[in-house]
Amino acid sequence: MHPDSKISEMWSQQGWNLVFRRLLNDWEIEGVIELLNMIEGFPGTNLETDSLLWRQHPDGRFSVNRLYKWDLSVTGGRKTGSWSAVWKSVAPAKVKCFVWLVARRACLMHEALQKRGINIASRCLLCKEALETNKHLFLHCKVTTQVWTLFFNLASLNWCMLEHTADLLSCWIRRGGSKSQKKWWRTVPACIWWNIWK
Repeated sequence: MHPDSKISEMWSQQGWNLVFRRLLNDWEIEGVIELLNMIEGFPGTNLETDSLLWRQHPDGRFSVNRLYKWDLSVTGGRKTGSWSAVWKSVAPAKVKCFVWLVARRACLMHEALQKRGINIASRCLLCKEALETNKHLFLHCKVTTQVWTLFFNLASLNWCMLEHTADLLSCWIRRGGSKSQKKWWRTVPACIWWNIWK
């Protein structure tokens, strides 16, 4: 399906006409079935002005936080990380989403592009020595390490850098202090990672 498709182009009185731009992978079929189950009660098009409405919340407005809570309710509360700390951070929404991507190793960096079949001569743009991977860029690059070390010294912390970003985030949120200190403490990885990325 084209991302800019209109409902009127994909709907007829006979029902949905979903044409995908490529063949689906086996693991995507279940998601399409869920999508079809979700939209099967669609009443059809009419002459009313279109508006964005998310039916999973009473006021119809979408937010990442609401999607997260809805996903937890659908999956029975199974979590794959300490994401509530990410969303409780005082960082801007786009930075919170970015931290979530970093912790899930989903940023579009050389490592991810190569997994998608795009051949790139991968080198870290900061140190120009190692391959650009999630854990290298955000944790172990010598330039990144200098930033983390500066912060640890300012905070009088002895810290052994962990192997993966999700592990760092998990350990990080367990530290802090008072409630107000924790609020700002949760923001530190977001600030460091965002500035490294930018």
